[in-house]
Amino acid sequence: MIVLIVCLFFAGLNQSSAQELILSGEAKPGNLMLGYAPNSESVYLDTIKLGVDKGVFLFGFDRDETGTHYIKVKLKNGKSILKKIDLRERKYKIQRINKIKKKFVTPPESALKRIEQERKVLKSAREKIGKTDTAYYLEGFIRPVKGGRVTSVFGSQRILNGVPKNPHNGLDIALPKGTPVYATTGGIVRLAGKNFYYNGNFVLIDHGQGLSSIYLHLSKILVKEGDRVKKGGKIGEIGTTGRSTGPHLHWGVQWFGKRIDPVSLLNLKFAPVLKNINRLSQTN
Repeated sequence: MIVLIVCLFFAGLNQSSAQELILSGEAKPGNLMLGYAPNSESVYLDTIKLGVDKGVFLFGFDRDETGTHYIKVKLKNGKSILKKIDLRERKYKIQRINKIKKKFVTPPESALKRIEQERKVLKSAREKIGKTDTAYYLEGFIRPVKGGRVTSVFGSQRILNGVPKNPHNGLDIALPKGTPVYATTGGIVRLAGKNFYYNGNFVLIDHGQGLSSIYLHLSKILVKEGDRVKKGGKIGEIGTTGRSTGPHLHWGVQWFGKRIDPVSLLNLKFAPVLKNINRLSQTN
């Protein structure tokens, strides 16, 4: 995947304002994009007002999102910048898994009440995300584990024993039990869940501006709710807890309620943004 840093040029803007908006990332369904507008007063994705921190903001598109979208930046000098984004339909893989135990396909009746209670707990934790415009992610993003074999990619349609299931909303990476798991970037732990039916032991991190990441099936959790974590900080260890057929990490990402491909985070370019932030801070 080739990732472009797009500098937008508009008629009527002078040379000094030619880079009032920088976007990094590939505009397609399931992807996250990074934006930088140092002189912005407000930024919108369509009708959604985005959080901005030091001119930095991000936004994403859901797995199945298509059509035309607009980024509108209102500058402090009263001018506006409008960027049109066209999303084409994205094709996903079909993953067929046969001869899998029935409990991994359909939960037993006895577990339904527990599943519903756990869903409410997770929903409550997610409601805390998006309450701050602070960009805890300014350190950039890393892969949360070193090495491993990718066993399931984002967006793939899973068919278990011939039964179609919901699309896979993360990246599965197989590694031995006990392998360290690291925070993909800075943030605040919103939930350290233990022994959930589907998720097993897991950690949910709020990275600011509506972005969150989740790490499932851990054997150990090394953080607690409310902890501030840094990029690369150890948060747990690989396991096979919850609905899991073997030791692996399920790494999931959301922007508010939109399902995001974790791989798209790794392709974002922070160097030009941080360079400009540092330059502006030195001149002020």
